[in-house]
Amino acid sequence: MAVIFGVLYTWLPGFDRGDGPPDGNRTKTPAKASAQQTTTPTRPDDELDVAQDAENISDYGSEPNPNDPSVAAARRNLNAILKAAKAAGQGGTIFVPEGEYYFGRDDSGYSPYVEFGGTVPAGISIVGEGANKSTLAITGHASAENRPNQSGFIWYDGYDHGTVEITDIKLDGNYENVSGLAENNGGSWGLQMSERGNFHLKGAWIRGWHLAGVRGRAVLRSVTNCTFQDNGIGRHNATDGTSNSHHISVRPQAGDEFTVKDSCFIDCAGNAVNIRFGDGVTKLHNCYISGTGSGLCKMSAGKVVELKNIYHRANTPSLEQKVDKRDIGPDFHGRFFINNLGNRGTTPTTVIMENVLSRDMSDYAFQAQDAIGDGPMDVIWKGDMISIYNTNRARDDAVIRDHGAGEFSNIDIGRLSIHNSEAKAFMLTNSQGTIDTFNHSNTDGVGNAGDVVINANNQGQDRFSPAVPSIEEVGVGPITSDDDVTADVGSK
Repeated sequence: MAVIFGVLYTWLPGFDRGDGPPDGNRTKTPAKASAQQTTTPTRPDDELDVAQDAENISDYGSEPNPNDPSVAAARRNLNAILKAAKAAGQGGTIFVPEGEYYFGRDDSGYSPYVEFGGTVPAGISIVGEGANKSTLAITGHASAENRPNQSGFIWYDGYDHGTVEITDIKLDGNYENVSGLAENNGGSWGLQMSERGNFHLKGAWIRGWHLAGVRGRAVLRSVTNCTFQDNGIGRHNATDGTSNSHHISVRPQAGDEFTVKDSCFIDCAGNAVNIRFGDGVTKLHNCYISGTGSGLCKMSAGKVVELKNIYHRANTPSLEQKVDKRDIGPDFHGRFFINNLGNRGTTPTTVIMENVLSRDMSDYAFQAQDAIGDGPMDVIWKGDMISIYNTNRARDDAVIRDHGAGEFSNIDIGRLSIHNSEAKAFMLTNSQGTIDTFNHSNTDGVGNAGDVVINANNQGQDRFSPAVPSIEEVGVGPITSDDDVTADVGSK
């Protein structure tokens, strides 16, 4: 697994390679040139006709091919996308009308299919008529032996892409029908972003990518009313469960903020959000997350992570049906809520939770671990109205724990409830702070709260009911799930 994954990240475009695309023969705009920003792409409910502001791919030969009939049809649609992007020019916009457009080609190569700043101009935005109407999907007819990288779109390093919007569109990696990528040291990302620019997703449906749905680097600024579904599963299944990927991978830098709001995340082999590097701020507000093979969030860095009005269910029957390799037996994909690694940032991470529900995990819910430099990597935990239940169904000895050199410092929690756990509530050897009200039942006891003061320790009291959204209230809709959450969802 380590060899395959290492090779993949070495040659796939989007890895930290420097200032330009990997093929030195491509025409490249000067690195210091900025992409000219254009008018925000219009949408169907805007007053202006979208055709006035964007290049329509149907004008360049694209035709819907919902059954993905041939590689020739996919190549025709890919050529139309490339021609529309060239016509739009640097900083322009391409428009995808209603229909399903499978694209790709059967030539050999390692690059993503659409290269902004490579084969076409930099800074291109993509807009459709709606995520339930306009679809761009990867063809199932291209051979992975010839083209092991079947990623959709990349905005290359070496360019300032300006403001880029991905709006009202479904981007489908078609992982069920795109086979052989991992076996050929390959994979696919949906959107791979550069090191310069400002990227925004609104009303987008990012589905079925072999690896991450969005590799947002340090330039993904916002995700609004979007749905992420079935990402990272192809990688997991192709490697016998030894490797996976995420819905979103980001690295917001100091002074920057990445926000996700009113969005839906359904079934992923890894995490909903993976914070890889950087000392920036990440905010998730009013989101529904169901079926996370690893967890809601892996934090390797970050100054602030803010969760407000969040529903999270780690293990679901839906995910179990899709993930065909199991590391500890059936029905236990969904390991944790938040895992703090803390080994890539330069500052302790403040985690703020307000109205948060997390349930159904095989392992712990929340862990602070590892170290930074010569001292511990603290997690400063603040919040109110937090409910955690059905945890530690297979492993680990506590629901909330510090681990190794990690610790929770300055805990300041109003109301917390922990119920139905096979483990103790706390293992906080190095941590300190205050929990005002703690309700709990059906656990292995309170455990070790360390220097954390619990003002009201209420054994046998009901769990709290945070105000969290239902699946119908967020994302692009309508997306269905077999997760019955009627009893969990409060009013917003």
